Amino acid sequence: MPRTIIIGDIHGCYFELADLLNKVGVDEEDRLICVGDLITKGPANRQVLEFFRQRKNCESVLGNHEYLLLQHHRGQTVELEPAHLKTIAELGNDFEEYMIWISRWPYYIDLGDYLVVHAGIRPGIRLERQSVTDLTSLRTLDGFRPGSKNGTPWFERYKGRKIVIFGHWVFKTPMVRVNVMGIDTGCVYGGRLTSVILPQGRLISVQARKAYATKG
Repeated sequence: MPRTIIIGDIHGCYFELADLLNKVGVDEEDRLICVGDLITKGPANRQVLEFFRQRKNCESVLGNHEYLLLQHHRGQTVELEPAHLKTIAELGNDFEEYMIWISRWPYYIDLGDYLVVHAGIRPGIRLERQSVTDLTSLRTLDGFRPGSKNGTPWFERYKGRKIVIFGHWVFKTPMVRVNVMGIDTGCVYGGRLTSVILPQGRLISVQARKAYATKG
């Protein structure tokens, strides 16, 4: 039976992605979905992008780091960190081509009983009316800016029936509740790369080979 495999924030950790898929035992009938942030901070951003671009069974929602690079590509004024500049340099002359492809990524993927987003959803707002900023950057509520870690986590007030699978917020181990699953376990920081196997809901992860970045 074909599976849907949801993968946490990869951040250019291509070798850990290969380790994870080998451990999961992926075949061509499986559907692979990343929660976003395929790139930046890790060592092999181009290889991760090519892996997803060359395979019909691979897709991703838009993460905050891809969104920032898209804004930069479109000429908008954004604050680029050294990791973004390094990724731009790594992609080189192909940067524009990658950005055109990334611009077609969805903000969320609705799987029926499950919903895949990068960061979170704002409670009380219909899915189709959620802002791209919230979907890619939301952490807490109570009037704080979307990326802030101050205030009430959005998942504390989420009452929806769909199980939201998200990344963006680093947990030491997967954060699993009745209707949310946070699967960014900090691979790029020396943690683990985690996946959820549907429909079983089984969690599988691999240890990072090394820490490629430090938490800001």
